[in-house]
Amino acid sequence: MAGRLGLCVRHFQMFLTKMHHLQSSSRNIRPHLNCPTKLLARTFCSNTATEDVKAKCVRLEERSLVRVAGSDTIPFLQGLVTNDVTSLNEENRALYTMILNVQGRVLYDILMYNLQSNPDSLPSLLLECDHSVVPALIKLLKMYKIRKKVDICSVADEYTVWALLPGTSDPPVFVSNTGLSVTDPRLPDLGNRVVLKSGTNLVFDCVEGTSEDYHTHRYQLGVGEGVNDLPTGNCTPLESNLAFLNGVSFDKGCYVGQELTARTHHTGVIRKRLMPVTLDRPVSLEAGSTLTNEKGKNVGKFRHAQGAHGIALVRLAHSQEKLYCKQDSGEEVGLKAETPKWWPQDPQQA
Repeated sequence: MAGRLGLCVRHFQMFLTKMHHLQSSSRNIRPHLNCPTKLLARTFCSNTATEDVKAKCVRLEERSLVRVAGSDTIPFLQGLVTNDVTSLNEENRALYTMILNVQGRVLYDILMYNLQSNPDSLPSLLLECDHSVVPALIKLLKMYKIRKKVDICSVADEYTVWALLPGTSDPPVFVSNTGLSVTDPRLPDLGNRVVLKSGTNLVFDCVEGTSEDYHTHRYQLGVGEGVNDLPTGNCTPLESNLAFLNGVSFDKGCYVGQELTARTHHTGVIRKRLMPVTLDRPVSLEAGSTLTNEKGKNVGKFRHAQGAHGIALVRLAHSQEKLYCKQDSGEEVGLKAETPKWWPQDPQQA
């Protein structure tokens, strides 16, 4: 009896020992099992609590406005620009377009606005362009005017041009007697374009940005603008991504420079395009400088940059290679071209 009791006691002690080890093991494992749960909860919370990023409001001092008004405004401009001016109406207040020379080269890139609130009034459109080309643009328009019933003048003192860079909240879209705010017709990622009468305040919850903010954002997207990026008479519209940016109509009637543009679109292939580039370091490079690859082959032309972000005309076949550009001192600077996400799958298609 005593032997059996001793055996039971020993088995009971062994049972208690095993239970102790199991409890100790479970205590050691429990924190490990809880860790991923807590981490996932923190991650989930941090993702749902989205930080509010305000839009940046930038006054574009380098952009100016020319007004074309009169009963012949629409047919007059329709024969000069690449896009369909008749598409401007109360629902569509802005369009992107270019004026070409007879050889089909880009003279001016233009954003066109319809501020009219009364459809029965005489047509009046505002043409936004690089401020440095206003006199030349007015001279060109007057040369083509002939007997057209239109008035052409600069309204730089009457209106100001602004850009609203995207934030968390949607920027306002409006048309009033003080101006308008519209989604940029080239690319929604550019934010809003705003035209206001001089002295008018923009009432929107935004922060003041700088010209550098705007150009950096634009270069990161790969959108050329003005004479620095689109040198007058030295670039073609389709290589400048005019079709990708909703700036050309291939169904409208004739316009100056149409022949080369239409022929390239219907039968040709685009081998070079304006692309965003990132410099190894912020340096000053001369516009028009040659881009080369590691073998020293000419693969494009540098256009302009803001800090380390810029834009260049690059041969698509070499766009994924390491590129180089020489400074005035002879020192080489490395560049990397990037394919914009808003491009179609086949960028060589005209």
